[in-house]
Amino acid sequence: MTTHILPTSAQSFTRAPKLNLTRRGRFVFIGLPLITGAAALLVVAVIFLLPSTVQANTDPVGEPVTHSVTVQSDQSLWEIAYAADPQRDTREVMDDIVELNGLASSELSAGQLLEIPAR
Repeated sequence: MTTHILPTSAQSFTRAPKLNLTRRGRFVFIGLPLITGAAALLVVAVIFLLPSTVQANTDPVGEPVTHSVTVQSDQSLWEIAYAADPQRDTREVMDDIVELNGLASSELSAGQLLEIPAR
């Protein structure tokens, strides 16, 4: 028995039919993913690029933020600032006291009431 092999041309293979999408099909496969991706990018941009306006308050509840001190005669702002918080730089504490009390200078008078930042 003999077997005969006939040559075939490349054109004789059947090709898959071309996929024709309707307008709705193109929207589902192309437009919908593009719209979803753009929306996701917009959400990411809003979250990361806009400054945060909500700030948590880290002050302990119930504890005063400041306390009052009456200036004694011959007492300087430096002495009051150092007594208020000896651990911090005294110049920074002085700046805080000046800002809290709206002082124009570091000159104090006896009997003056100052708000001092709490430690």
